[in-house]
Amino acid sequence: MDSSVSNLNDIVFVRSQRARHLRITLHPDKTVRVTIPRAGSRTEAEKFLQSKIPWLKKHLQKIDKYNQLQELPDADIDIEKAQKELFGRLDYFAKKHKMPYRKVSFRCQKTKWGSCSGKNNINLNVNMVFLPAELQDYILLHELCHIPHKNHSQRFWSQLDEYVQGRAKVLSKQLKKYRMKLTA
Repeated sequence: MDSSVSNLNDIVFVRSQRARHLRITLHPDKTVRVTIPRAGSRTEAEKFLQSKIPWLKKHLQKIDKYNQLQELPDADIDIEKAQKELFGRLDYFAKKHKMPYRKVSFRCQKTKWGSCSGKNNINLNVNMVFLPAELQDYILLHELCHIPHKNHSQRFWSQLDEYVQGRAKVLSKQLKKYRMKLTA
């Protein structure tokens, strides 16, 4: 095996009666599973694995990057109280900037901190309660800016920048350093 992917934990070759094609699966613990179809050979599977080294490298980097993200702090937080506070701040920002939304809900999402639908319904990730207040406000304002701008256009970023004192890109970058604590 190529020494540049030596940070793999294990490579497991598994024969499947149902598989029609060779397949590689990389797990979060860096274990690689190579599925061999009924008519395939181990030699073919090893060649296939070698041909996928660039793919493996790319995805191992993603795993390493994810593992370096900051865990949200363990804190005794009353989620219901925190939700009310976030919803209150959302109402405050919506009135202050004249961007009314239709409704807001709290969700346990795996990847998104928030979203705004085409009907101006805002979804906020329950994990927001573990973030610093500055990042919570950034997410609230980000979603409100999607009311007039349904995309991430230059006008969207300009408006958001105005509301966060020119720090939209900085706050966006800071937010990417955190990973979800609670998942569905």
